[in-house]
Amino acid sequence: MNDLLPNDTILLPEDLKDVLQQVCDRISALEKQVLSLLAKESSPINLAKLLEKGTIPSSDLLNALQSLSRRCLIEQQANCYILPPVLKQYIKAMSMI
Repeated sequence: MNDLLPNDTILLPEDLKDVLQQVCDRISALEKQVLSLLAKESSPINLAKLLEKGTIPSSDLLNALQSLSRRCLIEQQANCYILPPVLKQYIKAMSMI
């Protein structure tokens, strides 16, 4: 069970960390780079801003976003992308960013 702490930190149980690690082990380096970019954002970010922040070619970024979306690892709100809070906390905790 995840508890929300006053500073919006989510506690991740070890079994959930194991599952998230398995998921991260299966994605490409490019997808990990995109997840890291998204984890740094506090609000949804659009494609243009993602392109400005990273060094990923637009076609590669689009492919990675589509792949991550198909795997339900990112959420799309209107024309913006965001990480689910649990995955964002995991990425920050694992120093992928």
